[in-house]
Amino acid sequence: MNYLILSVTIASFGFIAWFALSKSLLLPVRFQIMYDANPPYVFRIYSRRIIGFIIYGIIPLIIILCTGWLNHATFKDLHLCFHWNFNVAKWVLLIIPLLVLIHAFTTKSTASLEQFPEIRVRFWRPHILIKSALFWVLYLAASEFLYRGLLFQSLLFCVDDIPAIIICTGIYALSHYFKRNRVSLFSIFYGALACYIVLKTGSILPVIIIQIVNALAIEWFSLYYHPEMYITKT
Repeated sequence: MNYLILSVTIASFGFIAWFALSKSLLLPVRFQIMYDANPPYVFRIYSRRIIGFIIYGIIPLIIILCTGWLNHATFKDLHLCFHWNFNVAKWVLLIIPLLVLIHAFTTKSTASLEQFPEIRVRFWRPHILIKSALFWVLYLAASEFLYRGLLFQSLLFCVDDIPAIIICTGIYALSHYFKRNRVSLFSIFYGALACYIVLKTGSILPVIIIQIVNALAIEWFSLYYHPEMYITKT
């Protein structure tokens, strides 16, 4: 029960804290927002990913490893596994090429380019490209650790597989509702699929990889197709 309380608390109040501390969550619907002369804007995008990494990843880890809230349980006790095996490789090799192919064709649409890439600057210098990718990795790894790790696994201790998938997917989808676009709808499908993959593989690693590749593919293809954005060498 303490495990479930921890995961639900982080998934609910943790999300509320992340939302409250995050700025510029909704971008104006237009192609280009000229923030090249405003570095603090770019930092706000970085900071909300870092805040998510801390709330969804670091804080739960500290509670698990440094307090007695879960009776000093190990990751194995909590069913938090990150192993690589044939089933993990199968899912990763099946889904990632499909995602890349889909984004190669869909990100060029006007509707997509109005939203992505998330950082709306004209000139993408190397440090922006690298930091954006790095902070995506940290944020998404922490997000999967929370939703498909802590939350989903704690639910499996209390209910059967199908109810656990439904509840976890519902909470995950609610955390994307504020976007009110196709991402909100996609989160329902992805949330259920991600839970199923973790259930079948016994590992959180494949969904972490899939989430990261999905985000980076959208960002990089959008940057490539955007008529007003350019990658610069300096």
